[in-house]
Amino acid sequence: MTLREKMLCCYRGEALDQPVTGIYTRYLKRGNMERLARNNGLGIIDYVSYTTQTSPPWHLIPEFISEVKNTDVSIEYYWDHGQRKHRRKYVTPVGTLYAEVGASVGDGSEHISHYYIESPEDYSIMKYIVENTVLHSNEGMYRARVADLGEDGVVLARVDRTPYQKLMHELVGANNFLMDILDDPDPIEELMDVMARRLDEQMEMTIASSADLIWMPENVTVDMTPPAFFEQYHLDLYKKYTKWAHEAGKIVVGHFDGKIKLLAPYLQESGLDALESLSEPSIGGDCTYEELCQLFPNQVLLPNFPANLADDTEGLLEEHVRNVKATAKKYGRSLMLQISEDLPAGTYEKAIPRIVAAMNE
Repeated sequence: MTLREKMLCCYRGEALDQPVTGIYTRYLKRGNMERLARNNGLGIIDYVSYTTQTSPPWHLIPEFISEVKNTDVSIEYYWDHGQRKHRRKYVTPVGTLYAEVGASVGDGSEHISHYYIESPEDYSIMKYIVENTVLHSNEGMYRARVADLGEDGVVLARVDRTPYQKLMHELVGANNFLMDILDDPDPIEELMDVMARRLDEQMEMTIASSADLIWMPENVTVDMTPPAFFEQYHLDLYKKYTKWAHEAGKIVVGHFDGKIKLLAPYLQESGLDALESLSEPSIGGDCTYEELCQLFPNQVLLPNFPANLADDTEGLLEEHVRNVKATAKKYGRSLMLQISEDLPAGTYEKAIPRIVAAMNE
């Protein structure tokens, strides 16, 4: 069985004699460590946005960027206290929005110092941008990435975040968004309805594609998405999309790296096949892997390696990996331990080979 086949078994929840270690491609640094770790069974988790994304996109990479009708889009680079930043501006017939973005800690991470939506009036301008976004397929890019990776891992077909999460993480910022939705939800809900219709288009195109695995990078935590909001703004979308996907024989994977214990009843009902990047309490989650196995008996669980153990010198890293493996065996779970969040700088060279070795014991 190839590494790709083993990883697919994990996503499907199928029995697997030997657990697998997977790493997001953005965290795998080329060189000697990478070659040795991959030779010892480290699998790559790559991802391609199957369609261009609803504007404005999260990152300025070609596969994300969509045309916006009747709108002038510009990107201006500048320096601020020695750091290169850029301003993304959308000039529409109904008004102008802009965001200011710079690099953040972590591979491929960005820090937004000015969000597109800063006032209640901005929601209607964003609604125009979303309505006039033209989505295009990235099927050729997806097929090329799959062919390039071969049997060394899997390629997930990425779609946009659901509207609540996209607004909070990318377009408004958590503080303003949560205050706005509590004070005056009507303009936000109008915008979310339009965003959901565009996400419907993305999902339909992705489900009709050659992809086996559909990835929703939600980043949900109950601190900012309480159960009532999760039920109101997320659950029906998940149920609709997973129903469509299952009718086409596709698997839907959701990225949940925060506190989710109070969301368990809704996640069980969501239809999501796999919950990935699940985090230990030591790194911001609220459930151990064993507690997750008890909470979610019918869904695939893909735990994230705790980054706080990456610089361990006392064998705690190996002890944690052994405990996760023992728990998976106890509950009859196939296991793929993921490296799906940043590790501390300077720890990759030592930590990753130790993780792979412990998984292979």
